[in-house]
Amino acid sequence: MMSEKKRLHPVAMLLAFLASLKEVALPLIIFVFIGRGGEGYSWWHFLIMGAFLLFTLGNGVLSWWFYTYQIRNNELQIHQGFIFRKKRFIPRERVQSIDTSQGVIQRIFGLVKVQIETAGGGGEPEVVMSALSRFDAEQLRSELYKSRRPEEAEETFVNEPPVKEYRLSKKDLIIAASTSGGIGVFLSFIAAIGSQVDNILPDEFYSIITERVMDATLTFILVIALIVLLLSWIFSVLGTVLKYGGFVLSRTEDDLIIKRGILERRQLTIPVQRVQAIRVVEGLLRQPFGYATIYVESGGGGGKDEQFSTILFPLLKRKRIQAFLEELIPEVPVHQELTPLPRKARIRYMIRFMLPSLIPALLITYFVPFGYLSFSILPVACFLGYLHHKDAGWSIKDTTSLLQFRQIGRVRVYVPRKRIQAMELNSTLFQKRKSLTTIQVSILSSLAGKQFRVRDIELLNGHDLLNWYSYNNSIKKQTDE
Repeated sequence: MMSEKKRLHPVAMLLAFLASLKEVALPLIIFVFIGRGGEGYSWWHFLIMGAFLLFTLGNGVLSWWFYTYQIRNNELQIHQGFIFRKKRFIPRERVQSIDTSQGVIQRIFGLVKVQIETAGGGGEPEVVMSALSRFDAEQLRSELYKSRRPEEAEETFVNEPPVKEYRLSKKDLIIAASTSGGIGVFLSFIAAIGSQVDNILPDEFYSIITERVMDATLTFILVIALIVLLLSWIFSVLGTVLKYGGFVLSRTEDDLIIKRGILERRQLTIPVQRVQAIRVVEGLLRQPFGYATIYVESGGGGGKDEQFSTILFPLLKRKRIQAFLEELIPEVPVHQELTPLPRKARIRYMIRFMLPSLIPALLITYFVPFGYLSFSILPVACFLGYLHHKDAGWSIKDTTSLLQFRQIGRVRVYVPRKRIQAMELNSTLFQKRKSLTTIQVSILSSLAGKQFRVRDIELLNGHDLLNWYSYNNSIKKQTDE
């Protein structure tokens, strides 16, 4: 009975203990291996470490004991804290989604971690329960997410059978991992780790490394750089495989359910009624081979890896996308027709990319010998501008708008008219001279919303888009009234 106070599974004590150790891992390592100096360990070192471990363990036990939850008066009530008592009451209607995941420890004990996201919850889940039995998690989900009426709250939860199910094959998983472009993320992670240990390493270490680099030949430096890039790519592939291994996408009557992960098994639930837009991204490495990644923009649910952007399917052939979406989410009609940008906008795209490269090239030419070679980047910038112009476009068909543009990869966004929060036309002085404008569509996809825009479409086309949106909006308002 959820009306009675319940506690998390006792394994939550272990998880709290490990989480506390993780937060202080670096200071503890410094204390153990550096703080002892040259005199070795003394009794007070062991006393401090023992007291710290006991305090951390005791904190985990007390946190577990004083954490209780129950559903009462049509809301989730949580009491926690043993020094400072904290109470949180979350009404049912505020609950957006209840997602589950399994780390290594949860999988060993057959438990799940539950994350509850609410309307206006910000960038983090409103509630995180680190260890619940599957039965308790399903019962909680049933009463909060599925059963909104009080008289239904006592019903037994029954897993809703999937209507459709799609699995990512091992071949596609390897292709997705190899072309994910996560090498930059991994290098950023290495740089962040390096910044944290900067104060630990002695100054002599940097002096030795600098001397070795200065004495090394260009060939040796290039070989080292290639080895670093190769290792980064390998770790990026491994990370993607661990994250999306066993990927299964299923559609029930009301929800999209995503299960993924090898070490940490996650289950994300996205209510179909909260789907705001569908985004198809063709990365630089995937576009030549005809592959794309499908994202769903949702107003709650699916986690917050990218501000409510969730990977709906990691890798799919471009020619299969329309049939796939029509079968999976018929509530969002998709189409392929596209109105390209006018030719007169091409020069604007090329200049837009060339100018940021021109100023650095001038400075390099002035201060660096043979700096004029930096001007060779200008043709590359012009070509990038040409690609951005070539790939951009828009269209409307029935109740769905389509915006296409290029960031790093080519992006195609389908937005149902009823999900558009605002549509704007913005024209600069230079755009007005050529009868061009920028269209911007806003949706409710995070606390601050999300915008998609296409630059330099025909001004008349922009007004056609506004008329399409405002006309349907007026009809909708009359219908609601």
